[in-house]
Amino acid sequence: MGVDDASQSIPWGGEWRRHLHSDADIDLVRSCMRRVECPTCKTAAGRACRTAGGRPTNEHRARRDAVGPIPYAKWRKEGLIPEQRTYTIRAVLKESEKARTDFNVDTALADGVAVVRMFLEGEEAMDRVDDAVRKLIEVRGPVGTADVVTVLASQVASLLAANAGSNGDPEALFDTLIRAQIDLARRMNAIEKERADG
Repeated sequence: MGVDDASQSIPWGGEWRRHLHSDADIDLVRSCMRRVECPTCKTAAGRACRTAGGRPTNEHRARRDAVGPIPYAKWRKEGLIPEQRTYTIRAVLKESEKARTDFNVDTALADGVAVVRMFLEGEEAMDRVDDAVRKLIEVRGPVGTADVVTVLASQVASLLAANAGSNGDPEALFDTLIRAQIDLARRMNAIEKERADG
């Protein structure tokens, strides 16, 4: 499961397209709209439409209809506006949606499943996990993020209880697991430092 390049905060639904946002692009569209007289307010070509009170306003519907379709394709060929780019939903969000559908669970649990599945992919996936989780947090926001942390903690607690057995101590097992991970990380850091020192 790879992670796409683009970031977004959109609801589910596949692909979305970025609309024109820069001032130069908007001015280009406005000048195109203003090339004809407005049939509604009778404003001359080249000027902004006016309200009944005489204030400038967006182009009236009749003026937009008189202009016809905006020539975006022609402007792209001429280099006046950038190529339209398509962004896709990140892979972790797709995996979350798949888990939500597969298990018929809420979004927080599905997000937890998606993150755990990324870890299960192996060592080569570890470098992508941080970025994917950051993007997941951007999309879900603080409340959704708190829900995911709670779900993951409950999953870890359930696994510890199951591994400890009926007479075991899940807390002691968790302490042992954390200490083993810390020791391994320290040994790996020492090896890396020794290699760097030569």
